[in-house]
Amino acid sequence: MKDSTISSHGLASFALALVLATSFSLPAQSAERPADVLGFAFIGHHVSDLEKSIAFFEAIDFKVIEGPTSWVVDEALNRLGNTPGAETRTAVMQVQSSVSDVPFNLVLRQYRGIERQDWSTLHSWDLLSSHIDLTIEGSVSPLLDKLEAMNMLVMPEVQGLPNERTVPGDFRRFAFIQDPDGLLIEYFGKASDPPAQPLVSNSTATNANVDRWGKQAGFNHYATNVIDPETAQDFYVKVFGGDYPELEGRRGESAQIMMHGWFPQATTEENLRLELIYFARNEGKSAPPIKFQDINANFAGFQVSNIETAYARAKEHGAITVTQGGIIDFHGDRAVLIRDPDVGGYLMLGQPARRTQ
Repeated sequence: MKDSTISSHGLASFALALVLATSFSLPAQSAERPADVLGFAFIGHHVSDLEKSIAFFEAIDFKVIEGPTSWVVDEALNRLGNTPGAETRTAVMQVQSSVSDVPFNLVLRQYRGIERQDWSTLHSWDLLSSHIDLTIEGSVSPLLDKLEAMNMLVMPEVQGLPNERTVPGDFRRFAFIQDPDGLLIEYFGKASDPPAQPLVSNSTATNANVDRWGKQAGFNHYATNVIDPETAQDFYVKVFGGDYPELEGRRGESAQIMMHGWFPQATTEENLRLELIYFARNEGKSAPPIKFQDINANFAGFQVSNIETAYARAKEHGAITVTQGGIIDFHGDRAVLIRDPDVGGYLMLGQPARRTQ
């Protein structure tokens, strides 16, 4: 049987093989979604200490499925990220998806032998600052207690929302924490049973139907802060077919604009969110000069069936190419790294090779 999964070696660098024996098929798509976009596949996060990062994410229920690898000069990876000569170590972790039975992947990578900047002190509202959202059953207080006992609890200031260490009552619905390198994690607990019909999965996007529960507890969305709501949303809609509602608010008139976009989770027919956030306090500011190898540089990975057409469409709509020479062979698969034309958010397009099982 032919399939679209990635080899075990490629997974440590690529993390698009979400199910190692899944048949090649397209998820159900809206008429507007480009047929070559298979879905949102993984998140990449660059760290300062791989073992420390693994320990943190294991504490919040992620599991290591590949690595950690030894230090290596990976020529394909260095070409992908334009990091010539760098050494890297990588671990791929998984966590339950909130909308499907297919786990969601997180790629952790540490660089050395190349100049790195440290962006771990970005605020939750800063341009190119990112966060992930996870839901759990019950109160989030036991999670905070666990991390505090491990001396790994950091609760940052969050724009517009309270985030005290303790709150009145027995049930704490939400809290914001940070990993050791500044990635914000938004945690929401559920006090009662989830709705009979998941509002997150397979819905037409409106700002009214955003629900963090979905089918079950687990990974819910990835978010990054942008400069211009119209430019950013237009790119993700036209290039990736994101199902975003009409903007509620205008730049210069709203203190904050939330853009909730729905994308299939790769290899499934269920929809996860990729959230774009505008803060008026960033008006007139430029994005920080984050390079791909930097600490707390983050990126979203999309799985595609035709990387030439997807990449051409991205360039047509203003994408900036990072990968030397554009599309490359990448551990037996094909990939290219780009930046969006608004804030310069990093995005990876990957087309798995078809392999015989």
